[in-house]
Amino acid sequence: MKRRAQIVGTVHPAGLMRAQVRVLPDWNGVPDDDLPWAEYLLPIGNAFVPTVKGDLVWVEFPYLDVNGRIDTRRPMIVGAAQDAPGGVPNVAPEASGNGSGWTPPEVDGAPPRPQFSATKDFVIHRNNVLEVRTAGGGYEIANTAAGSRIGMNESGQIYIIGPADVVVNAGGSVNVKSADNISVNGKNITVTADENIDFKAGGTFQAIASNFDFKKG
Repeated sequence: MKRRAQIVGTVHPAGLMRAQVRVLPDWNGVPDDDLPWAEYLLPIGNAFVPTVKGDLVWVEFPYLDVNGRIDTRRPMIVGAAQDAPGGVPNVAPEASGNGSGWTPPEVDGAPPRPQFSATKDFVIHRNNVLEVRTAGGGYEIANTAAGSRIGMNESGQIYIIGPADVVVNAGGSVNVKSADNISVNGKNITVTADENIDFKAGGTFQAIASNFDFKKG
């Protein structure tokens, strides 16, 4: 039988990746130090989603003691427990539609974000990382502390937005091709080649600058 519990500790003294739990309301009077450490029921592949203090979870007691009785010293966390304190579900606002979700700064020229649909989208927001997979096929993963985000809206428009540096590094070739216009804007732009640079234009080649400086190295 599953029991509702609250996380009271997340750093196992022996580093065994377990969480300390308080079964509610049965163990309300038990000091934290005397509460057992529960193992996690992991998905195939052993992906790990950490809990934080205060999280509500469901636990089971799958092990028996030497007398064949349920061993309450060895609980197992089998999932998160849904709750709605004050009428607000304990999930990300983007999932429930209650409260204010994360709103990134406006970026000129950026395509619209995916369209969120309360109770229909896959949403997880943990450790300042928000991941959304919308019912309409949109996707976004964002660092909500820094404001970086990568996404694709339901129309197929893709965006990579970073308030700090963005690095693209490849061991092979990098190809950029567009059926329409390509624009590059920046304070200073540097193009360096270890060998050759070729410019080819099917129409007019135009360069405008306040000063020109060509040097043979």
